[in-house]
Amino acid sequence: MTDSILVLTLLSIGDGELAYLEAKRIKNNLYVAKALALKGDTSSAIMSLSDGDCKQKRYKLVLMLSRFMRESSIKLVEDTSCFSDRDRTLVRAYFFDFDGSPLSDSLISRLPKPINPSTCIILNFIPGLGLACAGKPIQALKTFLANLVGIGGMVYSIRRGYYVDAFVWYYFWEGRFFWGSFQNVLEFTLDENQRRLRPYFEYIREQIGGER
Repeated sequence: MTDSILVLTLLSIGDGELAYLEAKRIKNNLYVAKALALKGDTSSAIMSLSDGDCKQKRYKLVLMLSRFMRESSIKLVEDTSCFSDRDRTLVRAYFFDFDGSPLSDSLISRLPKPINPSTCIILNFIPGLGLACAGKPIQALKTFLANLVGIGGMVYSIRRGYYVDAFVWYYFWEGRFFWGSFQNVLEFTLDENQRRLRPYFEYIREQIGGER
């Protein structure tokens, strides 16, 4: 018992290396896996878990979900000796496959509303608006002002007959702050959707990984 408390203490303070060594010493596969996961080696953590222990299977499932291993997760949760119908519903919902049960309905209500990347890309043809759609208002304002300066430079150069300067303004300024912003919009949209979905995924993993 004292040995286990030591490992748990090391895990709680974030010392994965010492926790791993201590877990190996007391030959506790579950703690070995938790230490490996803390160190960031999820693959080894999954491999170290036994298939004959329900606690280890549950933790293995949590690790698989964290890596979005759909096929392996669904196959593992079919083990009725360790997992219930509720667990199977939770796993399906984790991959957005809802079965219409009351539990599924409650999980659907937890889903945040994602941002549509296509909408943000279309809006981005108005400089900065796509970034605002992606949840980046400060960057949107900067991009709008940068494009305004670039357009002003091109107009000024054209009116004065400096067509080479106008091309330079377009190529180096508008090319960067207008067309370059489309890639930023897509990346920011995906990041924001992941941020919104994180609590949903964490909730399901907590429900599956909780003590039974």
